[in-house]
Amino acid sequence: MKHFLKLSCYLLFLAGSLSSCMKSASLTVLQPAQMTLPEHISTVAVVDRSKPSNGWLNVLEGLVTGEAIGQDRRSREEAVRGLTDALTRTPRFTVKNTGIEMEGSKAGNNLPAPLAWKEVERICSEYGAHAVVTIESFDSDNSNSARRVETKRKDKNGKQYIDVSYEARQRTGVRIGWRLYDPRTKIIIDEYTTDDYLEKTANGTTERAALGNLPSQVSVTRTVAFNVGHEYGARIAPLYVQVSRQYYGKAKGYKEDFKQAARYLKGREYERATAIWKKIEATAKDNKKAAGRAAYNMAVASELNGNLDLALEWAQKAWSDYGNKKARNYISVIEMRQNDVRKVESQMPKKKV
Repeated sequence: MKHFLKLSCYLLFLAGSLSSCMKSASLTVLQPAQMTLPEHISTVAVVDRSKPSNGWLNVLEGLVTGEAIGQDRRSREEAVRGLTDALTRTPRFTVKNTGIEMEGSKAGNNLPAPLAWKEVERICSEYGAHAVVTIESFDSDNSNSARRVETKRKDKNGKQYIDVSYEARQRTGVRIGWRLYDPRTKIIIDEYTTDDYLEKTANGTTERAALGNLPSQVSVTRTVAFNVGHEYGARIAPLYVQVSRQYYGKAKGYKEDFKQAARYLKGREYERATAIWKKIEATAKDNKKAAGRAAYNMAVASELNGNLDLALEWAQKAWSDYGNKKARNYISVIEMRQNDVRKVESQMPKKKV
């Protein structure tokens, strides 16, 4: 889940922030894509060409692995849905889900030869697209296991017993190969494989019961396939994502002021909230902790209001003037956001970010 690493970096500074004096606010940010596509591509058509050309091989594999008949097909549909869902969350592209299903490699789990450019051009012409994104291969893997668990306990008389139970574990993985065709340049812009997995656990008094309590293999595979499709969307298009920010809800000596400002911030009345925190920062010179918290909150409010430069100034002030440790981490978060804004601007030609 590589694209989630960037989002994790955004939220890393929150790890030490979750205390009773902290409150949270959310904002929507445009996360840059992992790659930049040519400017002339503004509409993409999605096609599934991972259908096994030898269907009996896929059925045989299902019998060996215990996969339900038709599981891969339904999961491929979920992968397409995940991709189209992601691309509907970007201002960069318009997405067309064609519903086209083509045969690929024999088993469907290896990349076939690329599509002929005449076929790519036909699809683009039919759907009014400038590029075609295809699922070129699809493979799912499921495994279940169970282990015996012994737990010691004593009754009220001190007699020791051993309780026996079983813990079952399920691992579901999906691996998808993608291609992105640009008919104008006759270049395959991207050929990439995404993979992801989910692990589930369940308990029971017997091994069979524990395994029986695991979720449906079919439903989990479809969930993972949707996630993998979404991940590829984040690779090729900037996506809007929700992030959280923590800020101080109180400070010694200014409890009511902070509470009032927090209420204003919750109502997105940024000017009224910042007026309180700015006054505290300017007058609480004998209370550096309160002044530092006020400066930090000014940084958060500035980011929520869309002013990253001002947010950085306040975060730097909170750290350099008052030694607020959370501000030191927040500085890095804001700088990363500024860098991401520049990336998005380069990926969004002629569009207002």
